[in-house]
Amino acid sequence: MSHSPVRPTVIPYITAREGEEGELESKFGVLPNMKGLRYLDETPEDRDERGVLWARCSQSLLDGEPTGKPRWREVHPLRQRETMSRLRCQVGRGPASRTKKGFLFLASPLPNGSSEPSWPEGLLTVQPPVCLKHAGLSVRECAHLGRAGHVAIRVRQPRLYGVFGTYYALNPGKGLIALPHGDEGRALRYGDPLAGWYLASQLVCELSGVSIVDLQAELADADRHADRLGSCP
Repeated sequence: MSHSPVRPTVIPYITAREGEEGELESKFGVLPNMKGLRYLDETPEDRDERGVLWARCSQSLLDGEPTGKPRWREVHPLRQRETMSRLRCQVGRGPASRTKKGFLFLASPLPNGSSEPSWPEGLLTVQPPVCLKHAGLSVRECAHLGRAGHVAIRVRQPRLYGVFGTYYALNPGKGLIALPHGDEGRALRYGDPLAGWYLASQLVCELSGVSIVDLQAELADADRHADRLGSCP
């Protein structure tokens, strides 16, 4: 029996919107020491605290909140970076759920047949945490979680690991070129010697001190104790 997809009732804060555009590659250049990528009109805000260059992207805002038709498959770099670095809910931007077991994250389960004894300990993720209310909403409405399933995990020590994005290389005669997707399909750890040639688009968090939890049980408990829900506005 087939089921019609659920129409989302909430657009996550980190979701990109129509009208939000990235910077043109014509604005890219090479550092004077020839050791990395830069913007020709670069400002200090273009790099994070570790010196990694970030993708620029305009924001469509109304009264400080994202507006416009969602581009469901895309994430806005700055809003993802904001929520991950501050451990805020990726859906509503409010405080992420936190208990004695740690912050609440959602992850896709391992593929059928896969086995990693320590999983999800040490998991690398670009998905910021969530509040309890929006965790429940996400597992009901998120198309990806609906297809792949989900695992709810509490994390005592979420640590910034690095970034995900695109490698660039200097090609004689052609200038800067983005490397094919096969060369960019991994996270770049902070401190990597190739960081100068990387354009970040998402923060990567390493999850340590992980416990798999029963999300439905936590939601049911929150329903019985409304003051425990701890959700975004």
